[in-house]
Amino acid sequence: MYDLLAKKGQLFAILLGVGVVVIYLATVISGIGGAGYSMSDDLNDILKNNPDQSFDFFNLGLTLTIALVAVAALAAVVFGLIQMLSSPKNSLKGIIGVAVIVAMFFLFYSSADSDLTSAIGKTIMNPKYAVTENISKMISGGIMTTAILAGLAFAAMILLEIYNIFK
Repeated sequence: MYDLLAKKGQLFAILLGVGVVVIYLATVISGIGGAGYSMSDDLNDILKNNPDQSFDFFNLGLTLTIALVAVAALAAVVFGLIQMLSSPKNSLKGIIGVAVIVAMFFLFYSSADSDLTSAIGKTIMNPKYAVTENISKMISGGIMTTAILAGLAFAAMILLEIYNIFK
């Protein structure tokens, strides 16, 4: 299986993507025609003038895209775990890197301000948004972790380019 995917995996992925696009376009074109409209009609105007009108034939594209993303994420996790378990000694750097990122997130999560009495706190506590104190701390931890990692990546990019100049 691995050899087949290594040799023909990109071809399968491209053919699968093209197949999904063809299926989606076929359902949209036939759905628009079946609803009595043409491709040149403005569907936004139709929905504004007739809110009861439903264009459910667009849902298949979203469903297929979500399914493909889920399959790709699952395959990435499964193949990553297989690779990691087959040679744990070689995977040590990656495991340490993931552990450092998780530790950074929990450090920023635990140090996040839980005071929601500010203007932003009152906004996010609005029931319309359903953001609790815990979720607010997760958002803060995620933003701080992302900012630190982006800064490190930018610094590494600059420093490694300078290193390559003198190499």
